[in-house]
Amino acid sequence: MKDQDIDPRDSGAHNPYRILLHKLTGTTIQKPQRQPPINVWRKTQRKEIDIEAKRITDNDNLPRSKHAAVRDKVAHDMYEKIPEEEKVQWIEQAKEEYEAAMVRWKNDMEGDPSTMLDL
Repeated sequence: MKDQDIDPRDSGAHNPYRILLHKLTGTTIQKPQRQPPINVWRKTQRKEIDIEAKRITDNDNLPRSKHAAVRDKVAHDMYEKIPEEEKVQWIEQAKEEYEAAMVRWKNDMEGDPSTMLDL
């Protein structure tokens, strides 16, 4: 059977074994958290952020341990430069994504166990 390939100890949020275990024990799975709008925006700008961050790290000859901090600073600087109207759109998108995640979470917690296999 293909469902034998699913590891019941897998911590994936959509693992049917995990959800069933939490239902049987009466505990809950952590609710999704609302992402800041900058994180939603930055998923769509990865390539541009990485190009600029690579340029800075190469020019300044920074060690690899500093690359993540540079990428984060570049993303924040780029986000601050976008117009306020566009920021409002990203705020709304972050809110919509959170609400969709909450609906999925509630369905997982309160609904019947899934009969679908994630392959």
